[in-house]
Amino acid sequence: MLVLLFRLVAFFIVNIWSLLTRLIFNMIAHTIVLLIQSLKESGEGSQAMFQQVAEVIKACLDFILQQIVNSISYMISKAFDTLKDSVSGSAAIAGSVAGGLGEKLEESLKQVPELIQQIADMVSNMVTELWKNYKDAVGYVAENA
Repeated sequence: MLVLLFRLVAFFIVNIWSLLTRLIFNMIAHTIVLLIQSLKESGEGSQAMFQQVAEVIKACLDFILQQIVNSISYMISKAFDTLKDSVSGSAAIAGSVAGGLGEKLEESLKQVPELIQQIADMVSNMVTELWKNYKDAVGYVAENA
């Protein structure tokens, strides 16, 4: 049950991540193309403008990567807290139901590899989407610059 819930949450996180990165990279790509096209007419100040655009892009990427790290850290922490609560809840029941404890603990431990695999898949999908959206944006700039 926990694995299915996590799959649903991971699906939404990856899709929102993909939309967000696509939006950001497309916005940056379109801005760069507009800047390049406007600079073709006048060559004055192009170096300063490119430096400012580079600084904005760097700041955006730093912010995004920091949010990714925080989100992944939070999700892993919550997954382990849930596992810990599940195990400690099972341990509290152990005083009254010793036989049931073994089964519940076994079920909880069986879900740990699946949860870890789901987390790894989610992070992999997020990185794949980030790279795909980055390549699309760079391709757009290369075609239209």
